[in-house]
Amino acid sequence: MSNQTERNILGELLFREFHAYASALTEHGEDWAHAWPSDTWPPNSALAALQGRFAVAREAAAAIGVEPSDSVITEEHRVRLEYRAWFPDGPPALIG
Repeated sequence: MSNQTERNILGELLFREFHAYASALTEHGEDWAHAWPSDTWPPNSALAALQGRFAVAREAAAAIGVEPSDSVITEEHRVRLEYRAWFPDGPPALIG
């Protein structure tokens, strides 16, 4: 695998894990934009597990140079939420 391919894969993994974590925060009534960078959760809870998965994905991505800041991660999630609001049934398909 090329370095660029690895960067793309681990970068996507990082954001996919973050999306799962932020979505779970919202489902638990938390303000995800404020809670995710600093809050800690009880051991063996679903939020702690998701936070841990995101942390591992972030470390793996950082190992090959993909190191987005907290603000970039937050903004990327906001963009994904807007996209999902625009297209709740998934991406639009071209009429062929």
